[in-house]
Amino acid sequence: MTVNKRLVAIRGHFGMSQREFCKRLGVTQSTYAPFETGRREMRDAYITLICRVYGVDETWFRTGEGEMFAEKADMSLDELLSIYDTLSPSLKRFLLRQAKGLQELQDEI
Repeated sequence: MTVNKRLVAIRGHFGMSQREFCKRLGVTQSTYAPFETGRREMRDAYITLICRVYGVDETWFRTGEGEMFAEKADMSLDELLSIYDTLSPSLKRFLLRQAKGLQELQDEI
């Protein structure tokens, strides 16, 4: 399986359209689409971004060896990001304030 096929497999795993997948990555669909078709080679920065955002094992993404996902712990981040994406702007700000408060509390402990 080629890198572009693995990319399609990742997106398919999450049941996302290209538009949804790109939105979470913060890239335009016109930048992303050639990666899936193999018309454009992905730079390392895009590979790292996709692996970080979606919890994909980078070795698997680059070579096809091993498992698609790095660790189960990464899936909780994916779940949190999915919830965040559904919130209104005011609730997103509230959640970020709460997270910063938790971080400050942790730093004090």
